Amino acid sequence: MKLATPLADLTEKEWRRQVLQLADTLGWKSYFTFISKGSSHGFPDLVLARDRVVFLELKREKGKLTDQQKVWLRALLAAGQDAFVVRPRDLESLAAVLACRNPPTTILGRHAASDGLRAATLDEAA
Repeated sequence: MKLATPLADLTEKEWRRQVLQLADTLGWKSYFTFISKGSSHGFPDLVLARDRVVFLELKREKGKLTDQQKVWLRALLAAGQDAFVVRPRDLESLAAVLACRNPPTTILGRHAASDGLRAATLDEAA
């Protein structure tokens, strides 16, 4: 029997696989730039589309945003898009957010949800 990988040891690749599986299960189309050579630095890891578009920057438990990632998140939020920084500990909250169809702005919007999923805010992306 294989034991679960502790959250702190989960690689970004393993984390991405979990998020993509969740998104697929909930009916989302997903995009991931497999080879980013020539792409804009800092663009979020995943773009999900269903009844809205969601941008996800995936981080390991202790991962930090780069300056380029902050620029992209700031730009997406300024354009009124849902852009999130998500870590393995956020899986349950992410599932709740992705399960919602056309969620009210009090759930996603530009503010962190009270259940722990952190929306990338202009302050966080600064």
